[in-house]
Amino acid sequence: MPPQSSSEEEAPAASVPPVLAMLENAAERLEAADCAPARRTAEWILAEVLEASRAALYARPNRPVPPAAVQQYEALVERHAQGEPLQHVLGHTSFYGLRIQVSPAALVPRPETETVVAQALDALSDVDAPRILDVGTGSGCIALALKHERPDARVYACDVSPDALALARTNRESLGLEVQLLEADLQAEGIPAALPGALDLLVSNPPYIPDAEADTLPSTVREYDPALSLFAGEDPLCYYRPLLRWGKALCRPGGAVVCEAHAEYADAVAALFRRGGLAGVTVDADLSGRPRGVKGRRARTP
Repeated sequence: MPPQSSSEEEAPAASVPPVLAMLENAAERLEAADCAPARRTAEWILAEVLEASRAALYARPNRPVPPAAVQQYEALVERHAQGEPLQHVLGHTSFYGLRIQVSPAALVPRPETETVVAQALDALSDVDAPRILDVGTGSGCIALALKHERPDARVYACDVSPDALALARTNRESLGLEVQLLEADLQAEGIPAALPGALDLLVSNPPYIPDAEADTLPSTVREYDPALSLFAGEDPLCYYRPLLRWGKALCRPGGAVVCEAHAEYADAVAALFRRGGLAGVTVDADLSGRPRGVKGRRARTP
């Protein structure tokens, strides 16, 4: 009898589906649920389950998948088909080149927030060993990205939510980046004594969506991101006023304040910062060309 070919050796039993069949079935299910891009999403989820790269999936398309992995994969695909964001299904997302773990405790990091990180790094380009405070850190993505890009920085991050701080702590430990985490409420009357001073940068992605816009948000945002991280009540500038106050109190002269803003209110945030005495206020566009990042500096002493 001639020897079996490698493809014959890998041919799975009828009850054990191969990689390719699983991908095709999952892609059909996701396409039917309007989850685009369906095929690429099916690949991402299977690569996660099998702890393999996309290339590895296609290197052995007839590889049989163990029953436990089949069950896990089908459950994850169904969660996404039912509307759960892919980042929650996978448990992580990519942000500024870092793998950030996500949970319902904090906002899923968005690509547009990378604009804020780029602005912040630009503001620190001529500062050695900068001192940074990330306000409303959530998952810790901004603080961790800045520490990763500027290892010489002393980075602090605060949030009002203990659950968000726990997630940020998990990301800090998994990435091995030194960021000091503090619990603090941006809307408190005074400035918490635990916060650092003489900052070179205060950075924030605060809640900025007016409550009136809640019904316009995709269900993947409205139902899975915490309201505490999304909504600003009736006043879309309500968090920028205390950020201005914190920036003027905590930043050294010449220190920068960099914030993400609602595209429709970025100019209003910039005007607030100018009226409040910040110098050199600018608005930068995100990758889609919409106003997103607002930057200013505490005025230098004469």
